[in-house]
Amino acid sequence: MTVKREVVESFEVPSNEISGFIEKVLTEKQKFYSFTKTIRSADDCFETVIKPIGWPFILSTKMNITFNEVENATEVVIQTISQKWVFNDSFNMYNGYINKFLESLRKYS
Repeated sequence: MTVKREVVESFEVPSNEISGFIEKVLTEKQKFYSFTKTIRSADDCFETVIKPIGWPFILSTKMNITFNEVENATEVVIQTISQKWVFNDSFNMYNGYINKFLESLRKYS
């Protein structure tokens, strides 16, 4: 069983600009975790792994970021997927990862 979280947010920015903003956020230094193994798997999709820093017993988490244009905005979908032996999110870390990512993305847009 895995823990999944997903949040969708719209930005009034063209998708090609959002793509650049997402790349910037993924390369920013974070205080408690880092984005590793980041790849752009398609024109509208990034895949990364969130690895906690300084907490060796907290497992890494996969994050997928997809985006597409909807009318005059770009819809960004962020999804976190835990490793298969994680059964709950007691500390609400997965929503925290998503919210922090969106906070950083809003700075650019």
